Amino acid sequence: MKKIIATAIILVVTITMNAQRKVEKSVNVSKTQALFVNFKFANNIEVKQWNKNKIEVKATVSINNGEGDKHFSLKTEKENGELKIYSDFGDYFKRKKSWNSSNKTEINYVVYVPKNATLRVKSISGSLESDSYTGNLTTELISGDITLKKYAGVMKLKTVSGDVDVTISKAKVNAKTVTGTIYSDLTIDTSYKENKSYSSKVRGTVNNGSKELKMTTVSGNIYMRKVK
Repeated sequence: MKKIIATAIILVVTITMNAQRKVEKSVNVSKTQALFVNFKFANNIEVKQWNKNKIEVKATVSINNGEGDKHFSLKTEKENGELKIYSDFGDYFKRKKSWNSSNKTEINYVVYVPKNATLRVKSISGSLESDSYTGNLTTELISGDITLKKYAGVMKLKTVSGDVDVTISKAKVNAKTVTGTIYSDLTIDTSYKENKSYSSKVRGTVNNGSKELKMTTVSGNIYMRKVK
């Protein structure tokens, strides 16, 4: 019986692995090129930096257990001065919608950008995380969390439905949540603070920081953590 169960588990794992497709896109960029990634459907978006004048996106894709994987691609274009890399599904979902609205997607991205890059990230369903980011970062998420463990630069972090969790050494803080709570173990020179039953706002500086750290969520909490 144990052998049968083990075989079944191996079979499930094999099927899962076979149902995933890996897609990559790499573009050489100048040091001053503004970058924009727009991933319509995503689970997790991990941002990393390297000492290369290049942006590279690696996607691991599973759409309806592999059925729709071949329709996924990464495309590039210049838009308003930004180099844009975005996900494309062709007409797959349009065709599927006519008879089945229950689509299952699992798409995870790893994005490599140069240090000191100006990057904008947009997604409907993805969470964003980065262990370290140097440069200017803007997020426009609909349903996803934002986790930033170390940074240097101007941050404009926004999600509609999700938490914002940032470890801060120094910054000019502007934090707002509509239906959540702001938590912090920092010493903040507060110029404005408001806590209501339905919203929280905090503005101030940490360690005399001058670079803006703007954090906004509609339905979620904000965590401002001390560097350990």
